[in-house]
Amino acid sequence: MATCTQHDVETNLSCRTCGTPVCPDCAVRTAMGVSCAAHAGGEKKEAAVALAPKAERSSGGRQRLLIGGVVLALLVGAVILLRPGGGGDSTGGGVWTALPDAGLVPRSDFSSVTTGRSLIVWGGNSPSGPLGDGAIFDTATSEWKPLAAAPIAPRRGHSAVWTGTQMIVFGGLTRGDGCRPNCALNDGAAYDPATDKWTPIPTAPIPGRNGHSGVYFQNRMVVWGGAIEGGGPSADGASYDPATNAWTMLPPAPLAPRVAFRTVATTHRMLVWGGSNGGGQTGKYFDDGAIYSPADNSWSPMAAFPQTNESAGRDTFSSVWTGEKMLVWGGYIRNTTCNPCGREDGAAYDLGSNSWTLMSPSPIAGRGAHRAVWTGREMVVWGGFTTTEVNDGARYNPESDTWVPLSASPLDVRQGPGMVWAGERIVLWGGVAPGARGGNPYFNDGAMLKLGS
Repeated sequence: MATCTQHDVETNLSCRTCGTPVCPDCAVRTAMGVSCAAHAGGEKKEAAVALAPKAERSSGGRQRLLIGGVVLALLVGAVILLRPGGGGDSTGGGVWTALPDAGLVPRSDFSSVTTGRSLIVWGGNSPSGPLGDGAIFDTATSEWKPLAAAPIAPRRGHSAVWTGTQMIVFGGLTRGDGCRPNCALNDGAAYDPATDKWTPIPTAPIPGRNGHSGVYFQNRMVVWGGAIEGGGPSADGASYDPATNAWTMLPPAPLAPRVAFRTVATTHRMLVWGGSNGGGQTGKYFDDGAIYSPADNSWSPMAAFPQTNESAGRDTFSSVWTGEKMLVWGGYIRNTTCNPCGREDGAAYDLGSNSWTLMSPSPIAGRGAHRAVWTGREMVVWGGFTTTEVNDGARYNPESDTWVPLSASPLDVRQGPGMVWAGERIVLWGGVAPGARGGNPYFNDGAMLKLGS
């Protein structure tokens, strides 16, 4: 590990311009990331905006004047800086409320979806292995209810989507005599909370996998990528139509096989970006993406990510869809200098113009394995791992390109919790913090966050 030249302490940070190691005490945050004091003033965010040839605008797209946007960002930023401190929600950080006991064993690597007012969690990993139970939390009554027994094997690393009436679970890993260390699954089931009943779905026409993406749009669940049996990355996918109870293969994607990428669904398309080949410190970290359209069953490439002084490739980051843009933030790379190297930057992809724009610097440290939700106006990120697990977060407004830190959380530090936007509040539950809790690093507690203006 490198040593800060000013304070003679070990650090994973370095100046993006000259490469000089800098510790957190002397690092200067810029629009490009971390810099030493000598180069902090020379980096320009405008130089990192990548524009591609214009494409068809999305239905919600709007043109904005650059000067007006910059002035607004400066004014809002000044207001935030001048606000007085204090408890509660005086800085817009939100008010936390602890959740009641879920009646579930502690876990990580489970699935979570929102019905609009409730959180449903199912499956996951525990000290005893993969789990096959779950529960639903109603934000209106603040009560948990266990789910009926599922007709599929216990699993972890699976995907789950909400159709509007049902949760569909697919894939994941389980234990079995015929595979070591785990069996990759390509089956699933649909759960109806109105009747508390499960219905198995047909086996998919793609190999079993975990860590893949699953999204629901155009009345179908679309799964893509992830790690297949043995852990190798994949680049194939398929869509499942609940109305016909049938699967359809996706055409080949213009992307290399990958894991730990992120996917968002628009009204008509699926956007895939980033990830890695799972090779760790010697692996490949991707900064490309593609768009899948079920209307013509075809893929098209996304514009190149903004060029910075350092590769934009990353995995285990967060991403949300705003209705117009795909926001990505944070994530990891791994190399001989740091394992992992936490990203503290982000960017917004405009589907209408096929272009990226870097976000302003965040007030929280770079990280991966955190979670993010879209509230209808802001992206909220929380938790994750820097050089240790954390329990802080921030809210980002893409209209003003500004961040506000969240108030202090009542939850212990953790990564990989379930996190959804439900009932006009954020609901967090579960996760893991290896080494932080003695013999059992898994959590089964949670909290709700009510955001202010």
